[in-house]
Amino acid sequence: MLTAKLSKWESYAHSPEANPTPLFGELRASEPVPWEAFGPLAEPIQAIATLTQAPEAIAMQSILTVASVATQGFADVETLQGFVPMSCYALTVAQSGERKSACDSLATAAIDRTDQKRVRIYQRAKRKYEAENLEYKNNRRRSSSKDFKVIETDFDDEDPDLPPEPPLFPAIRISDPTIEGLFRQLENGNPSVAVMTDEGGQFFGGHSMKRENALKTAAGFSKLWDGAPLSKSRASAEPVWLCGKRVSLHLMIQPGIAQSVVGDPTMKDQGLLSRVLIAWPSSKIGSRMIPKGIAHQEMLEQAKLFLVTFDARVTELLGLEFPLHPGTRAELNPRHLKLSSEARDMLEEFYNRVEFASGTGGAFEYMSGFAAKAPEMAARIAGIQSIFSNEEATEVTAQVIENGIVMMEWYLSEMLRITDTGRPDQDLCDAETIRLWLQNNWTEEFVDKRTLMKKGPGHLRDGNTLSRCIQRLEAHGLLVRGSGKQAIDGTVSRTFWRVVPLDKSYE
Repeated sequence: MLTAKLSKWESYAHSPEANPTPLFGELRASEPVPWEAFGPLAEPIQAIATLTQAPEAIAMQSILTVASVATQGFADVETLQGFVPMSCYALTVAQSGERKSACDSLATAAIDRTDQKRVRIYQRAKRKYEAENLEYKNNRRRSSSKDFKVIETDFDDEDPDLPPEPPLFPAIRISDPTIEGLFRQLENGNPSVAVMTDEGGQFFGGHSMKRENALKTAAGFSKLWDGAPLSKSRASAEPVWLCGKRVSLHLMIQPGIAQSVVGDPTMKDQGLLSRVLIAWPSSKIGSRMIPKGIAHQEMLEQAKLFLVTFDARVTELLGLEFPLHPGTRAELNPRHLKLSSEARDMLEEFYNRVEFASGTGGAFEYMSGFAAKAPEMAARIAGIQSIFSNEEATEVTAQVIENGIVMMEWYLSEMLRITDTGRPDQDLCDAETIRLWLQNNWTEEFVDKRTLMKKGPGHLRDGNTLSRCIQRLEAHGLLVRGSGKQAIDGTVSRTFWRVVPLDKSYE
């Protein structure tokens, strides 16, 4: 029997049973969200958390992004280094079943309704434009004939030789963008938009974040966060220069994807991750029982009323005219929202605390890029709350900047607990990608390096990277080296590993 088995190139020299450990440290429980710091956003956040029974942090991320896009076109807020956009970037990490989509749907209802209404009007305006443009071209052809007398037209433009302008595409929400598509929409559409999707994995796993495009995408989003002008040269068209554009961002992703995103050196080195507010809440799955009784029904009805009020305010803000630079159709000219003297003192004190904690041996030493932007983010959050409460506000008060600071202290603690698990380590993230591929795509007991180079994750198919990944997986007992010979994927291998699944309690 033993000879027969060996003749089929099967190994019976098993290693001792492994006791695998996860590649990353276990996330400790997240801090409770600071309800006292949400200002006018507290009630809608609580409403969504009540109606969906999702973690409060998911509702918080959704509401904050909607408030950001509703206010970002009207003002730039003062920070310690000048005035900056009020746009916010958010990343929410939660597994399937945490009701991310339900939170997103409730929070963005006013934006979606506004988009539907505006797009219907746009489609009619586009048909009218196409008819006028055709008439313009016909008139130009006829006027070129010597025997033709120019016909008067009723174009609104003072110069009848100019063609009619196409209508701007008015949609606010973009669900599945590439950086090129976002750039094109900002060129031809609404100057204030939001990239929001509950399928953020499609973004990070798609065209925009392939290795050859990742740097361009990260740099483009970083510039938009900064409010910097965007330029693009095209071989087949005139160069494009975009100013006065505002973009908010909210991507919802699952933990497996998040581990690679947080550890991506391109996003870290370029600075995009330093501009993103990350929430990775503890799961509530298994505890979401439906209470009975009148008190619970009254709570649900109250939550619905809070959302109606929030939707009405968002709709009102979206209906206001943007301040635009004279002579332009879509170049925002936001006014300046200043810090009160007391608010500035409080922000300076927060800056000093964060700066001290970012030094060698400090709590924020290994997340200094994010920490460095925390004071600016606190000002952005305070600006959003100020304009959301009153679009005519002229300054950020001490109470509101305190709200922004408390919220940023929560985000700092959230980033710190994620960093403490080792997730920003790129080698660990690459090894985790291999582990997940083996778990989800490989059905055999054994695997070898040749198979991983041929069929494994595309961006990890080089020998040096795979060797480092295999070493990490071996060290954690997730791959156990075999001996003898083994038939794997139709080829006999002398160097191979047994795949050891990680206990589900770690997943």
